[in-house]
Amino acid sequence: MGKIFRVCISNGFHSCEELELPARDYELLDMAERLQLEPGQKTELEILSYPDSFSYLEKCIAELPDLYQLNALARRLDEVNETDTRAMAVFEGLVGMNMQKGELPIPLLSLIDFAFSADCCYVEEDADTDYKLGRFLAENGFLPGAQELSDEAIELLDFAQIGKTHRELEGSVLTSFGYVEQHSEVHPVSKTMDFLPRQPDYAILLEVSKGSFDDAGYDSGKNVKLKLPASQEKLDNVLEAVEAWDWREVGWSCLDCCAPALADIISDTEEGIDFLNQMAQGLADLEPQALTAYKALLEATDCKDLRSAETLMDSLDNYIFSPRYSSPIEVAKGELSVVLCAEAVETLTPHLNLYSYGQALIEKCGGVLTPYGLIEREDHQPVLSAENMPRQGGMEMK
Repeated sequence: MGKIFRVCISNGFHSCEELELPARDYELLDMAERLQLEPGQKTELEILSYPDSFSYLEKCIAELPDLYQLNALARRLDEVNETDTRAMAVFEGLVGMNMQKGELPIPLLSLIDFAFSADCCYVEEDADTDYKLGRFLAENGFLPGAQELSDEAIELLDFAQIGKTHRELEGSVLTSFGYVEQHSEVHPVSKTMDFLPRQPDYAILLEVSKGSFDDAGYDSGKNVKLKLPASQEKLDNVLEAVEAWDWREVGWSCLDCCAPALADIISDTEEGIDFLNQMAQGLADLEPQALTAYKALLEATDCKDLRSAETLMDSLDNYIFSPRYSSPIEVAKGELSVVLCAEAVETLTPHLNLYSYGQALIEKCGGVLTPYGLIEREDHQPVLSAENMPRQGGMEMK
């Protein structure tokens, strides 16, 4: 999956996250957890960068666009970016026609419709200037009377003016892919689209291929998506689909994971498919709050390999996870609410440096404050790395 937009997302308070779009459902769900968004809560979003091939969109998209609609647009643009030059031409053309009319900004729903409407326009890839468009019209029977002229007479025509006149009359445009002229209405596909992310039916999603040995003659050139955990039958079917004898002939990359911090580790790992399938089953068996605690633990320990990640999962019961804490100030307030009555807390807090007090409390308990919440060891030893994990105890959710 390529990346179309890089965005900064805020919950409207002190937290913000950067994300590259298109993002898969787990990435979006994880982002909502990291920002501690309530269901249906709107986010503030700023687009930080556009790829060169879509730089013209910077003038078209309104400020504070809807994240999920923008992600749907990015997914579609990613699909056509490298494979369908016609769709790319039509999209740029429809955007250009709206810009030509001064209809800015263009609603995201309209942009999504444009991206799915490759068949609503004529495209002439060789006509990328008014001159070339004029010559094309004259040589292909679109210019009245031109077919009666000799070759010598045709060469005397002002092709640039012919092309410009035709383009302005039709309200059409020249794009980086050639001439685009609309002949029918765009498809209103956005009206029936569901933009909200859904819980995927896998813990890990791989793209599997035979090869990865820098040998074009050996590689079958076939890629298959594999959802883990998977049965042995499904694993065997994937081998057959990529024309491999066993998993030692196969390479993969991780497209998505319910713990996004593991995605790059999974892509780079030298562990076998059985270990990875077992890891996926462990992830799938975690309850939602336990999964959030595990993601916090991965971040707190800066875990970099799957064996350590597996050990962390097995020792998860030895940690205390407090998802309600997203800043030292909240940690401080939480502690004060335990030792003082509500009236005393209200009276005292305006006179305290809550941030410093919260930091001191976190340091004292050896915890780490992550975007998911506060994670600490039950024995109050520092949470440092995957090598310094406790072996006994029980995880507690505060």
